[in-house]
Amino acid sequence: MRKYRFSLLIVLLLAGSLPGLAAAQTTSDLKREKSWADQVVDSVVVGEPVWLSARRQKFLALYAPPAQAGNRGVILIHGRGVHPAWGFIDTLRTDLTDAGFHTLSLQMPILAADAPFGAYGKTFPEAFDRVAAGIQYLKSRGIGRIILLGHSTGAMTAVAYAAKHPQAPLTGIVSIGLSTFPSGPDTMQPAIMLKSVRIPVLDLYGANDLHEVLAYTEARRTAAQAAGNKGYSAVRAPDANHFFTDQYEALKKHIMDWLGRNARA
Repeated sequence: MRKYRFSLLIVLLLAGSLPGLAAAQTTSDLKREKSWADQVVDSVVVGEPVWLSARRQKFLALYAPPAQAGNRGVILIHGRGVHPAWGFIDTLRTDLTDAGFHTLSLQMPILAADAPFGAYGKTFPEAFDRVAAGIQYLKSRGIGRIILLGHSTGAMTAVAYAAKHPQAPLTGIVSIGLSTFPSGPDTMQPAIMLKSVRIPVLDLYGANDLHEVLAYTEARRTAAQAAGNKGYSAVRAPDANHFFTDQYEALKKHIMDWLGRNARA
């Protein structure tokens, strides 16, 4: 038995040194990530691509500094299956930089294109590692006031990260279309997570948003109240859907107004 244990220990130590082990620990579809990265890197206009690391796996982020030096930063977290230059995330990245914020848009772990919503539950621990890497990157550049801004599952990630990491140096959260997956892990249930969040939260959603968002608006509000979070505010944007189609200016105004009150220089 002792010989067997010794042999097993040697196998584990050798396995830990294998170059493929870190890749095995990722939950993301790395081939799909690379495909997105190849497209995004070639099309970046504002800022620059940077490569961060989590779980010994490099991943793409887009960093842009404001014209004037400052210590305010926004980390942008896209929804499931896309990339850091997706849709209004990329437009916000530009507009927030113009407004004086350092911006860092992160590539989140992604699954196969046909993966169901609930399958993303397993990616949250790795998503947290990537958010932590983003925070560290901004801190290394002297940025001390950091906001997490996420859409859909990215909003879930932002809220859950703050709940699970109460000591993280965060100033607030902007959640857009904050979805719920009631049969998933607690990280996919914002009403549970918000009970542990103490920093200001903007819960922004459209009047024509998804059922997974609208059905839980009162539960989210109640959870924030139970936590005594006086910095929580919910905003229902008229005429907007989950993607704020043709409603970007309204989206931008709500976010900029909230940042003006909660992320002053």
